[in-house]
Amino acid sequence: MDASEILIEPAALEAALATGTVLIDARKPGEFKKGHIPGAMPLSTYEMLVVDSSLDSMRTFAQSVADRFSSVGVRLDRPVVVYDEHTGMRAARELWMLEFIGHRKARMLNGGLTAWQAAGGPVLADTEISTVRPTKIQLSIASGCTVPYDEVARRAGSWNFYVVDVRDDLEWAGKDKTACCPRRGHIPHAIHIEWTKFLENGKFKSPEKIMALLEQHGINPRQEIAVYCHRGARSANTYFALKYAGVPGARNFIGSWHEWSSRADLPVETG
Repeated sequence: MDASEILIEPAALEAALATGTVLIDARKPGEFKKGHIPGAMPLSTYEMLVVDSSLDSMRTFAQSVADRFSSVGVRLDRPVVVYDEHTGMRAARELWMLEFIGHRKARMLNGGLTAWQAAGGPVLADTEISTVRPTKIQLSIASGCTVPYDEVARRAGSWNFYVVDVRDDLEWAGKDKTACCPRRGHIPHAIHIEWTKFLENGKFKSPEKIMALLEQHGINPRQEIAVYCHRGARSANTYFALKYAGVPGARNFIGSWHEWSSRADLPVETG
C-alpha cells in the first residue's frame, strides 16, 4: 500500500478541504474546544468496544459505526481525513473503522495536529460545529483488514500466522489493572512489540526500520500478521504502520484483549 493511500501531509490538507474533504478530529473529548483545525468535526468511536469480532456480529457493529460517521457528513464517495495530536492511535482506529465499512478515500494526517501547527497551519479555539444532514451509508464490508477471535485462537502459533501484542509491558505480563478485563495476560504464542516501537517523532518509522523491527522479533513480513491491544486502537496504528511498510498480510484483531479476556474458553498466558 502506497503511503499516499494512508497518509496526507499538512501541506496538502488545505487544498483537500477546499474540494469537500471531511475532516475529523478524533482526539479525546474536550480537546476540540481547546484548539482544532478549521473545518474539523469532532468524532470518536473509541468507546465503542467490540465484544464479538465474528464477521456476522461485525456487520451489525459496522452499521452502528457508519451511522456515527454519517452524523458528521461522511459518505463513501467523499474523501475523509482524520487526525490526532500526532500519528496517533485514536486517529488510526477511526481510519481503520472507515476502511472496514468500505471507505476507500480516507487518510490520516501525517504527524497530526502537531505537524499541522509546525507547518504554520491555523488553529481555532471555539466550539462552533457545522450542522450536516446525515445520509445512510451503504456498507461494503472489508473483511480483509480484520481477523475474528476464533481464527486467532485456531491459527496462533502456526508458521504462517503471527500474533503481535502491541500493549505495554505491564499489560503483556498480566500486571496491569485494566478494570474492564476479567483476565490478565496475553494470547499464547503472541510476540510482544509495543506499538510505540513503530513510531518515531510522532510519525511512522521508515519502512526499512519497520521491516528491521519485524526481523529482530523473528517475524516474516510475507506471512499474515494479526495485531492486537486492548480495544483495537494501538493495534490499528500498528496495522497501518505495517501497511505503510509494505506488509501485505497485516490484519487488526479489533476485539483485542477486551474480547479475548472475556471468553473463558480461550487460553491466557502471563509473565
